[in-house]
Amino acid sequence: MSILAFALVLIFGFVSQNAFADSRLTIVKYGLSPGASGFSENQTTNDGLKINNLPLDNLGNELSVVSGIHYLVYEISPTGVGSGLTATNPSQTSYTISKEIADLVTDSNGVASLSVSEGYYLIEEQSNPQKGLLKPALPLVVKLPVSGLNNVYIYPKSSVDEEETISPPQANPQPKPKPIEVPNAPKTVDDSSKKVFGLLPKTGVVSSLLLTSYGFALFLIIIFLKKHSKNEEEVK
Repeated sequence: MSILAFALVLIFGFVSQNAFADSRLTIVKYGLSPGASGFSENQTTNDGLKINNLPLDNLGNELSVVSGIHYLVYEISPTGVGSGLTATNPSQTSYTISKEIADLVTDSNGVASLSVSEGYYLIEEQSNPQKGLLKPALPLVVKLPVSGLNNVYIYPKSSVDEEETISPPQANPQPKPKPIEVPNAPKTVDDSSKKVFGLLPKTGVVSSLLLTSYGFALFLIIIFLKKHSKNEEEVK
């Protein structure tokens, strides 16, 4: 009897441990090509299972993982009886946020994960223009644990455009200002070294002296002529 009781305790302990064990929530980010709305129909999964084949979008384009994408994870509580809480883009009136529990970032494989306990969780993708993610995926709600799964995979869907490098507009070159032209000053001719013989410098004082000399000479000539004329008369 004691052996049976001990076995029941072990079984109950094992079941309890698995029932309340934390689950692993794993986010895998693939970028949809422009214009695509989701994965190919034969690859779509919303059941928490991992996609083991090469993902294609609904346009047939091969998908690539995207690193550096942030996800905010909140623990939430449904509001009311029979709330409208759904898996994708739930109404904000259908839940209340208990707390933010993580800010996850996808690695080089496009993967981000964390361990969570039983409950409801809201996952919000954040835009990242540098990665071409301009419009984030719709918010997701996950209820954990999922029966039979220790690791629950989710695949947020959003288009990723190739980043365009826009060259800054080139400013029109401003015309170079023309140099200010300074007119050449007239060259001053130094006449001091030039000597003109027979002429006096043209100054006001010298001109007056010259006229006085001419007048005096003329006066002497007149006197001489008068004396000469008088001598001739006496001779006659």
